[in-house]
Formats: sequence, C-alpha cells, structure tokens
Amino acid sequence: MKYSIFLISVIFVSFVQADVYKYTNKQGKTAYSDTPVVGAEKVVVPPVMTYEAPSIPTKETVVIGGKEESQEGATLYSYINVTSPAEQGTVRSNQGIVNVTYEIQPALKEGDRVELFLDGVILESFNIQGLVRGEHVVMVQVVNKAGEQQIKSPEVTFYLQHNSKQ
Repeated sequence: MKYSIFLISVIFVSFVQADVYKYTNKQGKTAYSDTPVVGAEKVVVPPVMTYEAPSIPTKETVVIGGKEESQEGATLYSYINVTSPAEQGTVRSNQGIVNVTYEIQPALKEGDRVELFLDGVILESFNIQGLVRGEHVVMVQVVNKAGEQQIKSPEVTFYLQHNSKQ
C-alpha cells in the first residue's frame, strides 16, 4: 500500500513539472503557456532565486584577559547604574534608613541576580537600616548562577546626615 502511494506521488510530480513556451498572441502581445502553441518557442526558466537569512548565533565570544571565551546563550548587559542615592548626594535620616535603587539594560536574565555592596560589604537588602552618619559608598553588580560577575556599576559616594540634638 505504501509503495503504491509513493509510486503515484512520483508520477504525479513528474506531470506537474511542465515546460514553458513563449509566443505572440492574436493581439500582438508576448504570452507564456505550459502547452505548446504553433510558433511558440521553449523557454528555459532559471532556478528560483532564494534567500536564506543568516542564523542568529546562540554563542557570543567574549575576550577575557586576551583570551577568547565562548559563552553559551550569554546576555551581555549594556550598563547597570545606581540611581539612588545620587552621587555626592546627601540623605537625611535619623534612623539611618537608605533605599538603594538601580537601573539595568537589558533586563535581568533568568538565573542572574543583583548584589548590593555598601562600603565594600555585601548586603542582603536594598533597604539599608541603622546606618551611621557620614560618608558611604554603594555599588551593585550582576552575578550569574555560578557566582561569576557579569557587570558592575560605578561606585556612588553619598553622605548620611542625622539631625543634631540641641
């Protein structure tokens, strides 16, 4: 049964591939047909031009220490910046509360995480409480599942002030 269906398909395909003939019709215009007409000449049709789009690479090559390394499905971040507190800004809080915010491009990749550093020490929360007054430095970085740094922000220095007792 399968063999007969295959044989019929092959025969049918051979009929579909027809020759093309060019001739001049009664109105004097050039016409084309798949059946020969008196005075028609056979035309050789060139193969159809096709375009194959380039494949999108899933690996990106990154130069690390003068050595090229391939990162499977790597998402390279354009930038990450601390947006609050402002560089050289002053935060006034008697309780020592500072909320750190950041912006990142492109969006955080699944499996990656953002870490906050305050005065060189990693913190669990972006809502800092009980901070003493004075100068402080914050920085954020993105690390992947393996704990490898992907990108880090510039350091932001800010000043925390408390109201003075009188």
